[in-house]
Amino acid sequence: MLPRALNVARWIDEMLAAAPYGSVDLLVAHALEAASPLTEAEIDEALAHHPRIGETVTVDGAEAALSAAEQASPDADDAELNAQIAEGNREYEQRFGRVFLIRAAGRSRAEILIELRRRLLLDPETELETAAEQLRQIMELRLRAAFSDQPVVASGGRTQITTHVLDTAIGRPAARVPVRLDAFSEGEWHELGRGLTDDDGRIGRLGPDTVPAGRYRVVFDTAAYFAARDAISFFPEVAVVFDLWSTDEHFHIPLLLSPFGYSTYRGS
Repeated sequence: MLPRALNVARWIDEMLAAAPYGSVDLLVAHALEAASPLTEAEIDEALAHHPRIGETVTVDGAEAALSAAEQASPDADDAELNAQIAEGNREYEQRFGRVFLIRAAGRSRAEILIELRRRLLLDPETELETAAEQLRQIMELRLRAAFSDQPVVASGGRTQITTHVLDTAIGRPAARVPVRLDAFSEGEWHELGRGLTDDDGRIGRLGPDTVPAGRYRVVFDTAAYFAARDAISFFPEVAVVFDLWSTDEHFHIPLLLSPFGYSTYRGS
């Protein structure tokens, strides 16, 4: 399964060396750490095994099933959209010398085309990191699908702690924000889990299903979010520290975010 999640030899070796893992969250947390950063050679190594968006998959059955599930969308059969994406793929390859990659799961073909056109305008360095982030997102999606017994695009039930990020500067959910959950014990912070906000800006599964009463923090990597949009921001990260006093209640930690300010509260 590991090569289907991210076909990078160095990453696979690191994942195998650290096994076994106590939970899917720990597996994913280590996978993200081992894949951050990816070198340009490793990005090319991984992309050698990814089909173009909209192309018929010709690899083995398991890989084909993953790709087909990830690319499924209501407008997947729109001939005009697919023709425009194919043309964008060719332009992208001429400009950057590699296959255009995007986490297709949860995105329509129209949304993919918009993102393809946006990324064609990026400088090579920014686009390289964007491609690496897309590889990490696909990797996490496939690992959770394989080891959590969940469909490729499903997130499962929510955990006790969840979050939602709204970009108030554009009035839309903030998608692909890296988020980490930490617990405070014995005078130190300890990581419990991490994830990326979905297209609705939400993470419904963040860390363990339930946690004991105590002090926790949710850390939002706002620098990565704004950098992916070629925008500057004043706060490179936002850490929301809170006390959880009940194991029977749901604790939702939303973030209202802009490049130069943020606010938070306990949501529902």
